[in-house]
Amino acid sequence: MAMKATRTNQNEYTVTNQDGTSLKVSPHGTPGAFSPGELLQAALLGCASLSADAQLSHMLGADFDAKASVKSTEADNFITDMLFEFQIKTEGLDDAEREKIIKAAAKKIERLCIVKRSLNKGINTETDISAS
Repeated sequence: MAMKATRTNQNEYTVTNQDGTSLKVSPHGTPGAFSPGELLQAALLGCASLSADAQLSHMLGADFDAKASVKSTEADNFITDMLFEFQIKTEGLDDAEREKIIKAAAKKIERLCIVKRSLNKGINTETDISAS
């Protein structure tokens, strides 16, 4: 899977995926753009939420409500910890049913979320810089 980034302005790159969808990447706090750290958080949010979605739709119905958030801790220019929080609306269900839903969602996230699994394992990264 390859993505490309093109410099579009000072301190701004436009990142484009294989389908042509793009987004702006700039330093934290730049209006209308994501910072690199925010993109990492967004990747975890999207991946974990989507990993549980089909199971939750099966258990709660296609129109269930849920919200997710990620809290991160930074030190020495590193993201040291991320906490994914997932809130699933389960009104009308008893505690045993809620626990079953929570366990099923957690199992799917642990099994299917490539971002969470990769972060937990560690990702080897290399850099190749050229000039023309």
